[in-house]
Amino acid sequence: MHFSVLLKLLNTLWVGLAGGLIFYWLNVPLAWMLGPLVANLLVSLTGLPVGIKPRLRGWFLGSLGVILGGQASQDTLAQASNWPASLAILSFGVVLIILGVAFYFRKVAGFDKASSWFSAVPGAMTSMIMMGGQAGGDERKITLAHALRLTFVVLLVPSLFWFFFTPPDAASNPLFQEPDNLWLLLGIAPAWWLGKRLRLPTPEFTAPLFMSVAAALSGHAFAGPQVLVAATFLVLGGSIGARFYGTRLQEILWLGKHALGATLVALSLAAFTAAIMYWLLEIPFATALLTMTPGGVGEMAMVALALGVDPVFIAAHHLFRILALMLLIPFLVPFWSN
Repeated sequence: MHFSVLLKLLNTLWVGLAGGLIFYWLNVPLAWMLGPLVANLLVSLTGLPVGIKPRLRGWFLGSLGVILGGQASQDTLAQASNWPASLAILSFGVVLIILGVAFYFRKVAGFDKASSWFSAVPGAMTSMIMMGGQAGGDERKITLAHALRLTFVVLLVPSLFWFFFTPPDAASNPLFQEPDNLWLLLGIAPAWWLGKRLRLPTPEFTAPLFMSVAAALSGHAFAGPQVLVAATFLVLGGSIGARFYGTRLQEILWLGKHALGATLVALSLAAFTAAIMYWLLEIPFATALLTMTPGGVGEMAMVALALGVDPVFIAAHHLFRILALMLLIPFLVPFWSN
C-alpha cells in the first residue's frame, strides 16, 4: 500500500474513533456513524489527509449487507406481496423529489440546466456525475451537491427520527443480539465477485445482502458482534466525511447552504409521499419515511438497522430506486443537456 494511502486511512480511522467516542459520550443517536462522519468532515477541511479507498469501503459495505440480511424472516416474504404498491408510490415520490430539487437548484441556486437535473437525482451518484458532465454540466457542482445531500440526510434523519419516534431499547434492537453464524462473513468475497458478474447495483453491498437474506430464511440468520457493527459504522461514516478532503471551505459554505435547502425540499417531499404510503397501505410511518428518504442504499440501511426499523424492506426499496434510476436516466440525458 502506498504511504500516502496508508496515511489517509490511518488518519480517517483515528479521527473517526475519536469522533465516535465523543458522540457516544454525548449520547448522540448513531454515535459510531455520525461521530466519524462529522469528525472526518471537519478535519478534511483543515487539510489533514483523510480518505478510504473504495475497495476497503466495499468490504465494509459487504459486512453491512451480511448484518442487514440477518434481519430477514418469513414475515419478510409474507410482506413482499405488498411491495408492488409501495414501489409504485416510491416511484411517484422519486419523480416529485427530482422535480422539486431540480427547480430549487435552477431557480434558487442558479445552476445551469444539466447541473440542476443531475444534482437532483436521489442516488446513483457516480453515474450522475459522469452523465452530467457529458451533458455539459459542472461535474464539481454535481459531485458536491450529491455528497453534501447525502451528508445532510445522514446527519438530519436519525436526529429527527429520535425526536419524533421512540427509539428501540437494547433488548429489542438488532444491534444488541448475541453473535451467530459468523461464517457467513467468508461469503462476502465470492458474493461480491458474483454480484459484479451479474451487474447488480452496488454489488459489494447487494450480493452479500442477498446471500445473508437467503441464509436467514433457511434458518441461519447472521448476528454480528458489537465490535464488527461499530467498526462497520465507523469506516462507512468516516468515508462520507472524508470525501470532502481537498475541497475549499469557501466552496463548501457557498454550495452547502444550497445543498441544505435542496435537502430540506427533498425531505419534505419524502415525508409527503411517506404519508401517502402510510395512508394507502398502512405501512408504519417511520418505515415509510426511511423508505422515501433520498439517501444512499448502504447509509439508509445503517440508519434503519440502528433505529430498529424494518431494514430489509427499506434496503429492497432503495435498491429498486437506484436500479430504476440507472436504467431510466440515460434516456433523459438529451432532454437535460445544456
